[in-house]
Amino acid sequence: MSQVKLNVSRYLRDHSSTLVFVTVLFFIGVIFGSIVVSALSPDQATSLNDALQGFFKALNLDSTNTTPSEITWHSVASFLKTTGLMWILGLSIIGLPVIVVLIFMKGFVIGFTVGVIVSQFHAKGVAFALAAILPQNLIYIPALLICGVAGISFSLSLVRNRFTGSQPRTVGTTVGTGSMLYRSFLSYTGLVTCIAVAMVLAAFVEGYVSPALMRAVIPQL
Repeated sequence: MSQVKLNVSRYLRDHSSTLVFVTVLFFIGVIFGSIVVSALSPDQATSLNDALQGFFKALNLDSTNTTPSEITWHSVASFLKTTGLMWILGLSIIGLPVIVVLIFMKGFVIGFTVGVIVSQFHAKGVAFALAAILPQNLIYIPALLICGVAGISFSLSLVRNRFTGSQPRTVGTTVGTGSMLYRSFLSYTGLVTCIAVAMVLAAFVEGYVSPALMRAVIPQL
């Protein structure tokens, strides 16, 4: 584990500019999502409020007909699907802009969700939003951003390889572009595998921790 942490920290240090880019992009999405909430019509706001009230009532009465294990495995499937998609996108040059859009949209969804809850319940809604969204996202968001960095970085390496061709070799060097690209692929895949493990952990937090916190906060709404 210490070696994995060391490799990840070294990787992020080497790709710090990309990490800054995807982090800023994600939070721009969060801001846009929260802004869109204020543009909802009164009818749309009322419909969302009714849906939230129904969800709160069902959750408080423990009548959602979903168990923690069902929530967990649904989240596992969703999180791993996102991770796998970003890994595949990173393997192609045309996947780069799609990764950028995907990260933005993930931020947008979180910003919109928090914005809806806060707009309906004001200060009390902040506590529920934190209980519902924060625990799993403490793991999910960093994992998502690192996955985005890995995908963008590998895609950029493909771009450089395509336009520069084989790299010049120094005297005594026998490692060509193909070999370097293959090692980059192994590093990329290994990092995404570690991210997938983190995503599974986030899914368990969403399935078992968040619902308990939400039930504790609901009576205050």
